[in-house]
Parts: sequence; structure tokens; C-alpha cells
Amino acid sequence: MTVLKRLALIGAVSLVVGAHPDPLPAAEYLLGPQDKVRLKIYEWRPSRDVIFEWTALNDEFVVGADGSLFLPFAGQVRAQGTAPGDLARAIADRLMQEMGLGRKPDVAVDIVQFRPFYIVGHVTQPGEFPYRPGLTVLQAIGIAGGLRTREENISRLEREVIAGRGDVGLLELNHISLLARKARLEAELADSKQISFPAALTERSAEGSVALLMQQERLIFDARTDGLRTQLRALSELREFLEKEFASLKTQLTFHDKQIELVTKELSGVSSLVQKGLAVAPRELSLERTLAQIQSERLAAETSLLRARQEISRTDISILELRNRRANEVAETLRETQTQLNEINRKADTAVQLLHESEITAPALLAMRSRSERAQPVYKIVRTTGGGTTEFIADETTPIEPGDSVKIEIPLPQSTISAAHPAASGLTRPETTPAAALDAAGTN
Repeated sequence: MTVLKRLALIGAVSLVVGAHPDPLPAAEYLLGPQDKVRLKIYEWRPSRDVIFEWTALNDEFVVGADGSLFLPFAGQVRAQGTAPGDLARAIADRLMQEMGLGRKPDVAVDIVQFRPFYIVGHVTQPGEFPYRPGLTVLQAIGIAGGLRTREENISRLEREVIAGRGDVGLLELNHISLLARKARLEAELADSKQISFPAALTERSAEGSVALLMQQERLIFDARTDGLRTQLRALSELREFLEKEFASLKTQLTFHDKQIELVTKELSGVSSLVQKGLAVAPRELSLERTLAQIQSERLAAETSLLRARQEISRTDISILELRNRRANEVAETLRETQTQLNEINRKADTAVQLLHESEITAPALLAMRSRSERAQPVYKIVRTTGGGTTEFIADETTPIEPGDSVKIEIPLPQSTISAAHPAASGLTRPETTPAAALDAAGTN
């Protein structure tokens, strides 16, 4: 082989080798705040032919928020932005200087725990996670539980719609129950013979639940009315009995007065005869005893008459107290019922608004699911560097550094924006009153 051919062959080999360079080494990891490192420091002492261990420094330390390590004997050592090997040499230099050593001790720095990274957006479990070398965006999504799918949102909205309809139905039932109770209380307060239900109930009397509530309130009204009537009748009968007793006692007093008048007249005549010696004294004494007894009986009858008049007054007071107590009880219950009605109306308005929003959003997402197009997730990384914070677009293979914040966004297809957001297409919620909302919900 001639020299020219050899030179040509060497040149070809050089071109081939130059076309396939060796891969570049991975960038060395630089420390930062929240990194935890373990120090191993040893010193060879030839005078004793032993290896001395610096037990006070052979421990784990965390890089502070200012990027420094605070070590015994060495003091504050800058760690942020340095590689573990450079930090080891800086600690060795500092110990040699501070401790007056003749030679540098052997220092090794191992990273025990990397500072965390953060992931937010459309992932199942957003938050803070520990970093590990070689981490990519795709691996970070896996650590965060994967992407949050639209199917999960749709299932949640479907559950919200079902729960919202149940809440509106329950509020409707409470609303008509309170309306029926209010009508019954108003009838009791007015001492009416029957309940006058409002049109909101009478117009729906064909519905089983409404008819049942109205019937139950009628039964309660009849029972309470009968109970009150029975108590008043008993008091009235007692008063009539006392009135009769009072009249009887008054008659007895009349009879006693007549007897006293007759006995007094007879006693006067007998006393005159006794003074003349025409009648015996025992006859006079007998009439005096009879008069005293009749006067005593009259006094007892008069006392009973006063007691009867007092019992009649007490009975009148009991009747008045019974009516007042019943009226106060009904008025208080009516006030509480009205307060509950006001609360139901406010809750109904909120529940109907939430149900309206769920029923508008859920069909839009269901329609979006039925289409074959699927929006691709957008990955962004927010990274803090010496010059500030930068944000850039990434892909699934982009490596993540400690302290990075990964943002995952799944944009909605452009064709569904107006459906998912009523304001974008001019849709507005119709104005309805709480009672009308409840009635409308009850018919659906």
C-alpha cells in the first residue's frame, strides 16, 4: 500500500470517527435550598498512623433558604450553585483554615434528599413531590397520579345534577309542607271552622304528596280544635255548676233571713210574757238558741256564697288563660313557620341556580366527549434561575430540575367554548322567584 493510499485511508477513518462523536456527559447537579446532604470527613494522622473521623461533622445537613450550610467549626459555607465535589473542597479548605491543620482533611458530600419539584394543573394529585435524578415531565405526571380525564369531570357533574335535583325536590317538599302548616295555623289563630289553603296548594291538590299534606293538616286542625273545644266546654260546664250553686246559696240566705225574722219576732213576744210572768224562762232560752243556730247557718251559707263567687271568677280566668295561651302558642309557631319559609326560599334559589349551572355544563361536556377530537395537553415548566423566573413550553421527555414547577393544561376544543360557557354565547339564567323555581322543579 502506497503512502498516498495510507493517508487517504487514515483521512476516511478520521471522517467516520468525527461523524459519530461521543455523547456529552450529563450536566453536574448543582445544590440549592432544601437539598439535604450527608458529610463524611476523615483525616490521616501519620504521627499516630490512624485515620481520625470528624464525628461532629459526619451528619446530615440541609441547605438553608439563603443557599448556605452552617457547620460546626467551619461556620457558614456557600452551597447554592455548587456541585457536591466543589462543596467538599470548599469545606476542606475552610476546616484547614479555621482549625489550623497542616493538610486538608478528606471530605465527601453525598446528596441524601433532593429539593422538591411541584406539579399543578390537570393532574389527579397536584402538589409537592421529592425530586430524583433524570426525572422527565412524563415521569412527573405519573408521580402525580396521571392526567385528570374529562370522564372524571363528567361523572362528577352528573352526580352534581342528580344531587341537585334531589336537593330541589326535598326543598319543594319542605316548602309545600310549611305552606300547609302556615294555612292551618292562620285558621287556628282566626278561630275559623276550616282551613283555607293557598292557591299554590289547591291548584296541585291532584298530586298525591300535596293532597296527603293537606289532609294531614286538616286532621291536626280538627284534633286541636276538638281538644280546645273540649277544654272550654269543661270549664263552661264548671262555671254553670258554680252559677247554680251560687243561686242556691242566695236562696238559702233568703230562707235564713225569713227564719231569723220569725224567730226574732217570736222571741220578742215570749220575752214580753216572761217579764209579765205569763211564760216560763226556758221557753225564752230555747228560742234564743234557735235564733243563734239559724244565724250561724246563715253565716256559713254567706261564706259558701262568697267562695262560689270566687270559683266563678277563677273559672273565667282559666277560660281566658286557655284562649290566650292557645293564641300565643299558635302565633309563635306561625312566626317560626314563616321564618322557615323564608330560609327555604333562599335555599331554593341557590339550589336552583346550582342545578341550572350543572345542567348547562354537563350536556356541553357530554357533547364534547361524544366527538372524536381530543385536545392535547400543554406542558409548561416554570424555573427559577440566577436571573429570575422563566417559563417555557416542554414536552413529555423534557428533563425536570429540582425546584421546577410543572404546569399541565388541557385546553377545551374551540367549538365547545360557547356551549360550556353560557356567557360566551349570550345565554343567561332566567329570572325566577324561589317559589316558582320550586314549583317548576316539582313538575320536572
